[in-house]
Formats: sequence, C-alpha cells, structure tokens
Amino acid sequence: MENNIQSQLQKIINFYKIKDYKKVIELSTLFLKKNSESDIVLNLLGLSYQKIGRYDKSETSFVIANQINPDNISVLNNLGNNFKYKLEFTRSREYFYKAIEKNSNYTEALLNLGTVEFVTNNNETAIKLFERALKTNNKAIPIHLNLAIGYQSLGNFDKAIHHLKEINNLDEKFTRADKMLSSLLNYKTEINHYNKMLDKLERLELTNEQKIYLFFALGKAYEDKENYSKALDYFKSGNKHKRKNSNYDLKKDEDLVRQIKSNFKNFDFKKNLKENNKKPIFIVGMPRSGTTLVEQIISSHKDVQSLGEINFFNIVADQEFRRIQKENLKLDLYDVETMIKKYENHLNNFEIEKKFFTDKTLLNFFWIGFIKMCYPKAKIINCLRDAKDNCLSIYKNLFDYEGAWCYDESELTSYYKIFIDITQFWKKKIPESIYEIRYEELINYPEKNIKDLVDYCELDWDESCLDFHKNKSAIKTLSVNQARKKIYSSSVNSFSKYQDISNNLFKNL
Repeated sequence: MENNIQSQLQKIINFYKIKDYKKVIELSTLFLKKNSESDIVLNLLGLSYQKIGRYDKSETSFVIANQINPDNISVLNNLGNNFKYKLEFTRSREYFYKAIEKNSNYTEALLNLGTVEFVTNNNETAIKLFERALKTNNKAIPIHLNLAIGYQSLGNFDKAIHHLKEINNLDEKFTRADKMLSSLLNYKTEINHYNKMLDKLERLELTNEQKIYLFFALGKAYEDKENYSKALDYFKSGNKHKRKNSNYDLKKDEDLVRQIKSNFKNFDFKKNLKENNKKPIFIVGMPRSGTTLVEQIISSHKDVQSLGEINFFNIVADQEFRRIQKENLKLDLYDVETMIKKYENHLNNFEIEKKFFTDKTLLNFFWIGFIKMCYPKAKIINCLRDAKDNCLSIYKNLFDYEGAWCYDESELTSYYKIFIDITQFWKKKIPESIYEIRYEELINYPEKNIKDLVDYCELDWDESCLDFHKNKSAIKTLSVNQARKKIYSSSVNSFSKYQDISNNLFKNL
C-alpha cells in the first residue's frame, strides 16, 4: 500500500517536472479522493492551477494544505505568490512573513517578499530583503538580478553594475544581464564588455531569446561608438527575432479604438459626471516620449508622490469596457463606482503619504474617457514627441511589458497612429481635461514648461521641480539613467543620425 502511494506521488511529481499541469491536476484529484490529507499533493495541485492562471482554484488547494500542515513553508510561500499574482499585495505579504517567521533563512520567501515590496514602492525595504536573501545563497541569479534592478531604480548604478557583473560570472549565457549593463555603460570608453558580448555571440550556443538581449545591447554599444549603420543592423536583428516570439495581432488594438470611439461618440461628459473632488495625476503617452521625465518633474513637488506605472486602471477599465459591450450597457447609465472601488482598493497596496499622486501607466491613453468619468477633476497629461524620434527610440529598446508592436517597423508605425487617433478623439471630446506637453518644447524651454505643468496640476510653485534630477523616487523604466540627469538635448532630432543610412526607416510617419 505504502509503495503504491509513493509510486503515485512520484508519478505526479514527474508530470509536474515536465510541465504537464493538466495531467498533474487529473492525477492529484484522483489521489486526493483516497488520501485527502496529503499537503504535498495539495501543494502540487495548487501549483499546477497557479501555472495555468486558475488562481482561485490554486488558493483553495493551498489553504487546505496549510490547514493540514501549518509548518509547510512551501505552501505558505506559494500562497503568498498566489495573492501576488492576483495583485493582492497586502495578503501576499502576510504569507511571506509567516514563511519567514518559521525559517528566517528561507531564500524563496525573502526574495518573493522583496519583489512585493519593490512593486509597491517600498524600495529600501525591498533591497534589504534581497540582501538578506543573498546571504542565504550568494550564487542565486534571481537575487543578483533583483538587486541590480532595485539599485538601478534608485540611481545607485555602481551597485547595479556590480550585481550584473556577478551574474555574468555565474552564468555567461544569462544575457539579460548584458542588456541591462549596456544601458549603464558608455561604450566610447568601455571596451571589455563590448568584446565579451561579441565573443558570446560567436562562441556560445545561445537560444533565440539569449541572442535577442545581445543584439539590442550591441546595437546600443555601436550607437555609443557613433557607428549607426552597425547599430541599426543589430537593432533590426533584435527586433526581428523578438517579433517572431509573439502572436500579437495589431487588428485587435485597431478594433478596440473603433469600439471605444463608437461607445463614447455621443456620450455627454457635461451631463453625466458624478461629483468627485479627487485630483489624481495621470501621465499618458507612447513609451520613450518623455513620460518618465514629466513624472520626475511633477513628483519632485513636496505634495506629490510618484506611483510609477502601476498598470491597474488600465486593467480595470479594459475589463469593465468589455463587460459594457457584452451586456450592451449604455454609458450614461453605467455606474463608475465599480471601477473607482477596484482602482482605489489597489491603491491601498501603496503607502500614499502625500496629498497627490501620479499614475504613469502609458496605456491609460485608451481610457481617458473612463478617467474623466471616475475623476472629473483628474489631471491628464499627454506626452508627445516627434514621431520619428519617438518610434526610433522604441525600436532601439527591449521592453519587459510592451506589446510586440514595438518590434516591427510597420506595426510600430501603425500603433503610433492608433495612439494619435484615440488621443485626438479625447482631445476633441474633452479638450479642457487634457494637457499636452511636447518633449522638444520641454527640453528647449524647461523653466517655462515646468512652471506651466505645475500650474496645470493646480499645485503651488515648488523650486524642487526645476531640480527634478535630484528626485530620489525610484525610476523603474528604461529612462532610469536619463531621468536622473539635468535637461539635455542630444535625444532631440535623434532620427537624423539614422536617416542617411536608411531612407525607408519609418517612411510612413
């Protein structure tokens, strides 16, 4: 009997190892009918549901496992992760802390708790947790990676570089570290890392994904060296390989814009807005359009707190819009309290200590109408930049979260036009609610534009906004290096450097 149980358990473990989660769920369910007190199998069942995104099912399995064996720290850690994936960070913390209480050197829980603290902008706490985790295992790449990301976001570039080089020493095929290093090094003077990257491409057997990181990193290196022809070759290779990995369909975004415009076309904002005196500051725009710079300026104000790209209003608005369409609801009868409650419940995950906050989720440009419905007095700042400069800057970068439209020149052009289309629609519908700021104007006339920006946000003047480069808020975007510097103009008209090399580049913009 005992041998049979062990055999069944091993079979479940084997299927989990080969990522056949459907089979694990099937076998675990059968196993638990006769052995309902197995916290090990319940944990595997929960993990399998978690892997396929069935978080409510996985939560049930983990909770039962925890009741059976409260000392199973793996279950506590997995419950913490489950709530993290559901963006319920307060409950997530609770279970990570429980796991750490039972084992203060539990690496996984320390690392996972650190990521929750980082996501909710408790950045110093996050780094302390990552450092604790490192003491338990100084050869764990995820710990070094999170420390590099954490230190980079706070502007401690030397420490970020140290941990990225440690990753290179631990596993030279972990080329994400090379890509991150490339954003922190200047290859006019840095020769060693440049040569290492070329050597890796030639010598190592790398996966497609591993090559992508090196292509983008080498593109940046050649740009630093002002060899724009070579740089463009590497950027094109990186984009081509990256686009192959995705099944993104541009038509879905084009359809979404048509549906949004159709639903809001006849909506009267003057008649249908409820009273709400809150004034959140939403910063929208395309990636690489100056949104990080604008957020740094505004959040330098003594009364403003930066939340960064929390990406939650976008999620809620998308869900609610699809429900409105499915149920054929009329917008003038739609109760926005559902959306407000979900958004503000999420805001409770952050320690908002100041009077105002910024939400710099770029894709909120789709949902400006909903922002206005939820917060009639919200400040909405739309960041604009020369189209070709903007799209080239996107094309040269590798993003963690943006859609695959970034990696195809034609799709990127079309997506930029989608952005212009929907933001112009909102501008015509509610012109008084959107403040447009052009990157080039901000760079060329910083003091005037910064004062106008502060005035639009109805904030008292604060000289700190002119010294935004001294702002200690964490920056978690690709602009982390640039936004910590004083205003500089080298990125204005950056497309001209590539125009002579490729006359067809972004020709449809």
